[in-house]
Formats: sequence, C-alpha cells, structure tokens
Amino acid sequence: MFRKPAALLCSGAFLFLAACEPVQPLAEYRPAVDPGKTNQARYEKDLEACRTVALQVEADYKARQQKEMGKNLAAGLIVGALVGAAAGTHTGYRNDYILTGAAVGAAAGAGAGDYDHDLVTYGPRRVVDRCMAGRGYTLLTDFGRG
Repeated sequence: MFRKPAALLCSGAFLFLAACEPVQPLAEYRPAVDPGKTNQARYEKDLEACRTVALQVEADYKARQQKEMGKNLAAGLIVGALVGAAAGTHTGYRNDYILTGAAVGAAAGAGAGDYDHDLVTYGPRRVVDRCMAGRGYTLLTDFGRG
C-alpha cells in the first residue's frame, strides 16, 4: 500500500524538477534583435552598458528591500504584540496572545513592501530589455510585456 503513494510522489517531484529551467546569468543574457538592422559593434557596447545599469538597479533594489524589510518587521512585531495584548486582556492566556500577535505581525511586516514591479517579476533581464529598447533597438522577444 505504501509503495504506490511514494512512487506517485517521487514521479511528481521528478516531473516538477524536470520542468524547471535553469536561470541564465545576466552576463550571458542577450536580447534578440534583428541582426540585419543592427550595428553589431554598437549593440555589444550598448548591451554591456545596459547590463551594468541592470546590475546597479538590482543592487539598489536588494539594499532597499533589506532596509524596508527590517522596518516593516519591527513595526509588524510591535503592532502584532499590541493587538495580541488587547485581544488577550480578559483571558488567562494574555502572554500567549501577545507572542502570537507579535509573531504574526513580524511575519506580515517582513513580507510587506512596494518594490519595482518589473524587477521583481522579470528580474534584471527586464531592465536590460527596457534599456536596449530605450537605445532604439526593437526586441524580438518582448512579447508585449507591460
């Protein structure tokens, strides 16, 4: 009886992992453009400049994310503890309410944040795409992303 569920679980895990595509490093990413309409030397120079911009945007984003997450975590912890204290006032479990409220508030605060949508959704490659488009290239792989 145990073998069939285990086999199904292993098969499902294998299929899930097989479907995962390895992430291409930014240094290897090359937006597709029409080679007949592109000056290759200019393209390489612009691509390198856009990769540099993307790396800087990503580094700034990560620093801002860490800073905001710390603030949000602390605020969530305090608000959660206060709500827990208020909710547990007339119970014999006030400390439990405070601890639970603080934990839930901290988790909610850590997960909150208003970050750049494109960077979060598409990664630094989207920054490269937009940079190259801004330099006049018509990208063949944009597929109408917002």
